[in-house]
Amino acid sequence: MRPFVFAAAMLGSVCVNAEVCAQASPQIRSPNTIQQLFQYLYQCAQTPPASEGFELTLRFSLTPYGALRGRPMITYARLSGSVEEQRVFVSATLAAVEKCLPVPLTEEFGKVVAQKVIVMRLPRPRERQI
Repeated sequence: MRPFVFAAAMLGSVCVNAEVCAQASPQIRSPNTIQQLFQYLYQCAQTPPASEGFELTLRFSLTPYGALRGRPMITYARLSGSVEEQRVFVSATLAAVEKCLPVPLTEEFGKVVAQKVIVMRLPRPRERQI
């Protein structure tokens, strides 16, 4: 059976760790849906401020307890600038995501998330104008 893939581009402001993120966002202390999970991640992590022209898509999984399972895989990268700027962007983006872990998932949702693959596009794309 193929795993379900949740694709989202959802990260927001920088946070030191998951506990600080939960305190900064009391409405999403323990994500219980996919939407709440990505809202939590938006509020917790952010790509570096000077990320114009850079883009990464990460693929990763979480354990039932919200910890990272293995290492995130970069499935797409659009990088500009010098090699050093590219290296800094990739490292800072991965570190921003890892600082938000473990995600304080509810017990029930943790069982669901542990069976899924999460795909995130960073930085968060702008909302489409209709």
